[in-house]
Amino acid sequence: MNMHVSRECIDGCLKANQAAQRELFDALLPYLNAICRRYLNNTSLRHDVLQDSFITIFDKIAQYNAERGAIHSWCSRIVINNCLKQNNRGKRFFDFNPVKHETSITPEAEGAMSEEDLVRFLKQMPETFYEVFMLFVVEGFSHDECADMLGISAELSRKRLARARAWINEKPSGLSALVGDVNYIIS
Repeated sequence: MNMHVSRECIDGCLKANQAAQRELFDALLPYLNAICRRYLNNTSLRHDVLQDSFITIFDKIAQYNAERGAIHSWCSRIVINNCLKQNNRGKRFFDFNPVKHETSITPEAEGAMSEEDLVRFLKQMPETFYEVFMLFVVEGFSHDECADMLGISAELSRKRLARARAWINEKPSGLSALVGDVNYIIS
């Protein structure tokens, strides 16, 4: 997936140039759509969340600072925040659907288990652990960033990740191969 966005494109978006906005939209849509699929409780709302997110992106693009990170990282935070807000409007349960982009899953661990097994396993995790696990391990956010997005302290984020690891370690021995792979991924 090519997410390279030129400085000219960003400059065009700053001037509300529709061609530049379309270029940014086309470059980031697959990546941001995958984030919605992972974080939204009700994935049928992802088009609405994406639309709201792109409106925010274009309205606030002047706040983007290239020295702090790539445009796709800045945009992903907006989408994740919008997903979390949407989830707070109803029952909270994440729909995890892994995609292959910037994850911390190594090829060795990825090949040792099926995606279906991993999804089934992680969906059993308590929601508060799962949120931090997804943000920290899968998305690569820091504990401070996780805390900011979830409205908790960084210390609580660390505790929840530790509890997620303990939860994984407490699984029955019948899942030993899967547990070993997941522990390898998050250690």
